[in-house]
Parts: sequence; structure tokens; C-alpha cells
Amino acid sequence: MRSLLKPGVKMMAVVKANAYGHGALPCTQALLEAGADTLGVGIVAEGIELREQGIRAPIHVLVGVLPDEVDDLIQNDLTTTLYSRSLAKMLSQRASQLGKEVGVHLKVDTGMGRLGVPPDDITGLVEYLQGFKNIRIESIFTHFSSADDEDPAFTQNQIERFQSALDQLKKAKFNIPLAHCANSAALLQFPESQFDLVRPGIALYGALPTQGLATVVESLTLKNKNFSLLPVMQWKTKILTINSLPKGTPVSYGKKFVTQRNSLIATLPVGYADGLERILTNKMQVLVRGHKVSQVGTICMDMCMVDVTDIDGVQEGDEVVLFGRQGQETIEVDAMAALAETISYEILCGVGRRVPRVYIP
Repeated sequence: MRSLLKPGVKMMAVVKANAYGHGALPCTQALLEAGADTLGVGIVAEGIELREQGIRAPIHVLVGVLPDEVDDLIQNDLTTTLYSRSLAKMLSQRASQLGKEVGVHLKVDTGMGRLGVPPDDITGLVEYLQGFKNIRIESIFTHFSSADDEDPAFTQNQIERFQSALDQLKKAKFNIPLAHCANSAALLQFPESQFDLVRPGIALYGALPTQGLATVVESLTLKNKNFSLLPVMQWKTKILTINSLPKGTPVSYGKKFVTQRNSLIATLPVGYADGLERILTNKMQVLVRGHKVSQVGTICMDMCMVDVTDIDGVQEGDEVVLFGRQGQETIEVDAMAALAETISYEILCGVGRRVPRVYIP
């Protein structure tokens, strides 16, 4: 990802939501070794978890902080998103009582409608913060709502609104150390959005923000020999047992699938409690012995079934790939997401913590 950056631009590696389901600590360690400058988490608890595991790099809490989390934020040397005067007052009071300083990143709402002050209000907020000597302004940022859209107009408007906020601060002679707004989608197709720092998330894990960016990634790969986007995670299981069922046999809850021939139905020890969404019932395929086979019957909490009738030599204990590569075949997480009528983020984040992670250097 660094090969896409302009000289001097820093990178915040986003590791929120258990590193998008991949495992926060191992991914954080790998990202820091690869050159990440700072880390982004979603909530205070995620930052504390990394601190307790010995991570000393700067950690920013992107979502913000609740009143009962402020002390933990300050004592663990985390920074937080600041989007209101009331939050600033609360942070300052607690930092003063603890005898510490607290770092903040000012949030400007340029079109997300979620967190942040309007661009025209940013100067007033910074003026207000001048009265709090224990609040350290580390950056100003915004978040794109539509950087993965085919039409670039809205994102370009957000960039312009963000630049307007920066211009107002410059005119008022306020010096903010860093400005940032580029998420994965913006980093891939809006070079002008890089400013001083970028915040890639999903792309760090080799998945696309949206399938519509596939051609953009292909073009970048052709132009830049240092750039490629390869999936970090594969999700695998093994066949628990194989049942020989005659034609006309219903499979799993609700009789949503009935065998149309004498069939071999394999049971897998993975279900919706592990993140294999129930909406994928009778829609998805998996890989067995290098071949795609269909999932059949309602996906259960702890198990699901697949039709292995046409797989020669199939046996209990065989590896099954839910997404990833096996032999010459691949099932992409984006394809699974499309079947579930969602995005790759949700599929990856949804892989449950009870699913063992095996890390291969």
C-alpha cells in the first residue's frame, strides 16, 4: 500500500473489529513491521487490548469515547476523535484530574452525517480548544461516504469541503499537525485525497471496498510492480461425517433442501455461530478436493451440509475451503458477500472468535 503514497505521507493502519476479523494482535504486529506509522481502532476496549499486549505505537480511537471510558483512554495513552465542545470539556476535566494530557483528532463532517462539526464551524471549535492546555490537537480529519461509487462527484465535493476547512484554519493561523481523509477506496482512486496521512482498512487485508473497484486495482497492479492486492485470510474446515441419503430425503431444518438423487451429503462443523450467515443457505459453494460443491439445507448454528456426490474419493477429514484457494479453484470473499447481499467487510468481521486463527509467516 505504501507504494501508492506520495513522498512524506504517513499511514494509519486500521485494525478495528479484531483487524476486520483477522486477529488484532498478529495483524498489528505484521502491519507495524511492514511500516505502518500509527494504528486505528474502533473503540477504547480495542486500544486497551493492544496496549496490554505490549503495542506502544500511537493508537487512535476512531469512533470516539463514552464518559465512562475517558479515564481508560487517557491512562492507556490513546487518542480519540473529537467532535463536540462538551466532549472536549469532559476530556480536559478528567485529564487535569489525572495529571495528564490527552490527544485528539478533530472530526469534520463533509457529507457522512455521522460524527463531526460542519466545515464552517471548525475554526470556532479550535478557538474553544485553546482554553484547554491539557488537550493536544494531533490532526484534523473527515470520512468519505461514497469513495467507492462509480460517480466521483460526491467524494470530490467532500475533498473540496475538507480543503475549505483547512483553508479557514490556515487563515486563522491555527497550525494543525496532520490532515487525513483517505480510506481504502479513496487511496485506490483519489490520489488528491492523501494529504498528510491515509487510513486504509479493508484493502490491507486484500479485499475490495466494493467489487466495482476491481478494474481500478487491476490497472494499479499493471502500472505499479510493487502493488498487488492479495487476500490475507482463507477460511477452512474439515468434513466431520458423510451420509449416504436416498433420493427424496430432506436435509436440515425446515426441509429447505430435498435430495433429487441418491446423494452423499457431507456435514461440516461450521455454522452461523461461526459467522457463516444463514442467508447463504442453498446459495453458496465450497471447495472439496479442488472442486466446487454446493451447500445444501439450512445452515445451522454449529453445522452445515454440502453435496459431495460427484467428488471421487471424498472422505471424512478432507479439507473444505469456505473462501480461499484449493488446487486451481478459488472462492472469493467478495463472491460470498454478494450471495449474502452484503459487503466483504461484514463477512470478514463476522468470522467468529471461536474459529481458530492459524498465522503463516
